[in-house]
Amino acid sequence: MENENVKRAFEGTRGVLLFFLRFVIASIVLYLIYTKLGVYYTKLVAYGAKPLLAIFKYRLVMERALKVTEDISLNPVVFLSLVIATGNVTLVTKLRAALWGFVILTAGNVVTIFLLFLYGYTRSETLGTGIDWLNLTTNFFLPLLLWFILLPIRSLLPFRSSST
Repeated sequence: MENENVKRAFEGTRGVLLFFLRFVIASIVLYLIYTKLGVYYTKLVAYGAKPLLAIFKYRLVMERALKVTEDISLNPVVFLSLVIATGNVTLVTKLRAALWGFVILTAGNVVTIFLLFLYGYTRSETLGTGIDWLNLTTNFFLPLLLWFILLPIRSLLPFRSSST
């Protein structure tokens, strides 16, 4: 019984270390890809905010939008790194989670850019406070939340506890 507990603890530690190793490698690779192709993502986000601003008869200044978008556009890299690093999940499940997460994070980034520009035009203090909260959640909380929601929780655990 004690040997089984030691074995499970070792497997758990090994699983966590493998997760972090996969996460670091995936993050580095995805970041390198982002440094080369990220401008297309930032343009996608900026162009996504353009029609929302047009509804309020405001225009998007692309140069400013690209600078702001660059700050918030790494959250898909973090999310996709988490998805790639997660073990015990089928490829189909990972691909589905990656696609939905990417779409949701991109929509969140579009809304953030829209609200930042809307604040720039209106100077509403309430809107400014809301944007600070939205930016924080989009950058830090949302990728983690989506990771937990879109992938089965049991797959995140490096080992299963025994039923006895």
